[in-house]
Amino acid sequence: MMKQHFMAALVPLVAQSPEADFATEPDGGGVVIIGYEGKDKDVVIPATIGGKPVRGIGEYAFYGCDNLTSVTIPEGVTTVGESAFYGCDNLTSVTIPEGVTTIGGYAFFGCESLTSVTIPEGVTTIGGSAFYGCDNLTSVTIPEGVTTIGGYAFFRCKSLISVTIPDSVTTIGEWAFYGCKSLTAVTIPEGVTTIGDWAFYDCLDLTSVTIPDSVTTIGEYAFYRCKSLTAVTIPDSVTAIGEYAFSGCESLISVTIPEGVTAIGGGAFQICSISVHSANQWYKVIDGVLFTKDGKTLHTYPAGNTQTAYRIPDSVTTIGESAFSRCYSLTSVTIPDSVTTIGEYAFYECESLTAVTIPTSVTTIGKKAFAYCTGLASVTIPNSVTAIDEGAFLMCEELWSGVRKDIEKRFGKKVIEGA
Repeated sequence: MMKQHFMAALVPLVAQSPEADFATEPDGGGVVIIGYEGKDKDVVIPATIGGKPVRGIGEYAFYGCDNLTSVTIPEGVTTVGESAFYGCDNLTSVTIPEGVTTIGGYAFFGCESLTSVTIPEGVTTIGGSAFYGCDNLTSVTIPEGVTTIGGYAFFRCKSLISVTIPDSVTTIGEWAFYGCKSLTAVTIPEGVTTIGDWAFYDCLDLTSVTIPDSVTTIGEYAFYRCKSLTAVTIPDSVTAIGEYAFSGCESLISVTIPEGVTAIGGGAFQICSISVHSANQWYKVIDGVLFTKDGKTLHTYPAGNTQTAYRIPDSVTTIGESAFSRCYSLTSVTIPDSVTTIGEYAFYECESLTAVTIPTSVTTIGKKAFAYCTGLASVTIPNSVTAIDEGAFLMCEELWSGVRKDIEKRFGKKVIEGA
């Protein structure tokens, strides 16, 4: 059977590079390459150096070799070490044999000229930041056998259009595909239990994602600013959805929270319409607004709601983190006497909000709770409020001067100016 190789383009046939060009260190009965001292653009690593077989490409072995355009790694090598080809800006082609089992962290970090990747069978781990900043990488095939895609593995591979993730993968690390702006579709295989924090953040062209029944956790900011994402089905297996997980998904019209979800982070669904499975014991929706099941915490008022006024129910004691964030249509909100806490970023960037009366029941106003409410001219803060976090009224430039001075006198300039 024809062996698979990892290569970005067909490599021209070149002579084996001189053994003297490589620095090595012993590794059992063989050697590991720890440095390259030659000047060739096209490098063919010898299978043996000094009569001993080459077993690995060590850490930083070809670090910053700007002249390098292609590398052929011989049979017998099992490991491509951390930062092995870090910063090889002109590297367009690498051939790696099937015997390799590990591609270390930062292995091809910043290899801007690399255009495609087929990772050979046998590899089980793709290290963190392995292909970080490979700007021209357009496609990658990950073979069966890989179980972990490390954090930052394909971070800001902005030309990446397609990626094949095999069923063997169980973990997609944090920031793994962050900023892959050209990625259009992702199928996450059965077996994955966690989608890491920031995993697909800023994948602007991502229109569809398939999440399998094995996933239990969708991390913080996992799909943040996936502006083209139009639909997502959250499976029944999911129990936790991190903060801002789907925030900024401007094309996402609706989402249903399944029965098993017990924890939803602040700002997880800021724009779309929300529904909750009738059997869910932790959350409920009233008039399109997400609350905890007991009605005590207002979790999310969808920013896509075009109503200009809203009265918070009397059952609410906490206005949750980012609950009304970026509700641009909202001009007024009535806060009842039952509320004791206004959470961080609760009314962040509510640009049309002009006046707020905070009831005497409130004791705490969180960080940046009303920050960037650029139309806010009047706010009444009762003596019951004992703590206001930094930046709570940051960039509220329309606040009457008397109100600003009163806030600064009572709680300090940090409340108005931030840290």
